[in-house]
Amino acid sequence: MLTIEKYFDALYNTLTTLSTTHLDAATGILDQAYQVDATIFVIGNGQSAATASAFALDLTKQTASTHRRRFRTLALTDNVAALTAWANDVRYDSVFTEQLRALMRPGDVIVAVSVSGNSPNVIDACGWARENGGKVIGLAGFEGGKLREVSNVCLVFKSQDFGHVETAHVAVMHYWVDVFRERLAG
Repeated sequence: MLTIEKYFDALYNTLTTLSTTHLDAATGILDQAYQVDATIFVIGNGQSAATASAFALDLTKQTASTHRRRFRTLALTDNVAALTAWANDVRYDSVFTEQLRALMRPGDVIVAVSVSGNSPNVIDACGWARENGGKVIGLAGFEGGKLREVSNVCLVFKSQDFGHVETAHVAVMHYWVDVFRERLAG
């Protein structure tokens, strides 16, 4: 029987698999993006799409200051018309890549969220972004999958539990929001 203690122990164990060195490197990429006014695009499928959308909002809104410019952040998951048009007219694997072709500039950053690390549309977009001067931060579970290979930095939570990995991804994103809210306020 699943108890509260077992659940939170397992979640804690998932959280402790994160490399703080990789987290620092990913935070540095986001900081550099802010410094040069690059756009941060966030992508994912299913629950990871909801996480992407929430992070794009939070990074822009929760770090807002009256005396500093804001993060340029966009979740490519939010334009339903674009997603369905590209999926219908081209293929689902390219729904994020086709949006990036119109919006991404060299130096922009992709934050790619995929529990398995093997979502074809996420991998396709990350590969295209890297080939065209973008930087990629991956957030994955399991062993990182293909996302580990196409990312500049991949944050991998070594767990087979989708829920724990998804919760860990949200925790990292809230960490980033808190870090940048503090930096921009100071």
